[in-house]
Amino acid sequence: MNIFNTKEIQPFYSMGTLYIVSTPIGNLSDITIRALETLFRVPIIACEDTRQTSQLLHLLHDRYTVKLQLPDTYPKLLSYRNQNEETVASEIITYLQQNQDVALVSDAGTPLISDPGYRIVQYCTSHAMPITVVGGMTAAIQALVGSGIPVDKFTFLGFLPEKQGHRMTLLRSLMQVPFNSTYIVYVAPHKIAGTLKDLLECFGKDQIICLCHELTKIHESYWKGTIEEAFLQPIKGEYVLLLPISLPSLKTK
Repeated sequence: MNIFNTKEIQPFYSMGTLYIVSTPIGNLSDITIRALETLFRVPIIACEDTRQTSQLLHLLHDRYTVKLQLPDTYPKLLSYRNQNEETVASEIITYLQQNQDVALVSDAGTPLISDPGYRIVQYCTSHAMPITVVGGMTAAIQALVGSGIPVDKFTFLGFLPEKQGHRMTLLRSLMQVPFNSTYIVYVAPHKIAGTLKDLLECFGKDQIICLCHELTKIHESYWKGTIEEAFLQPIKGEYVLLLPISLPSLKTK
């Protein structure tokens, strides 16, 4: 079933390219030259929040226009969110079929990673439509490599389920995985206290975690300690939470 209700796919050579572009997660200097060139070259950008992306483009233009000779014109912005994904995806496909390039961005970081975009990318790949990934920052990897937590095996869980019963089922299932792993979780500000309580119930007060906050910003922090100690920390804003699980039978002797 064609959920996007698009016209018959045109030959590959006559299509535009979908660019999946990473943007900074806090520090504007983390933008890549390739991302800048892409964002100011494409005629259309699909983004979560048009106001936030517009502000980002103006900040980037003010900082880099002289050095990179960026154009004074700005791309058309399309609001592309989970709530309107099907409708806007159809519009994006139409632009691509008309040989117009489209950039896909999220509010911060890499699109699709706990952000919209999967359905449009899936459609393009399944119909041999050209896609280019313009890589850059991802909060999950930034947190992992700066945490001092084991990185040889890791699993990205994104945001945990909304319902507590589903969260607890997922967390308990981690103890059944037959290998050691560090689990990466995104935690919204209003969820951090409840998440810590769930972790305490599942893994006990001595389980080590790492709370990563304000990544790439002036007040960037990596706090590592037990779940019990985490309750004593001042909690504010969004976090990347790292949970290293070492199964007793797999611990180094």
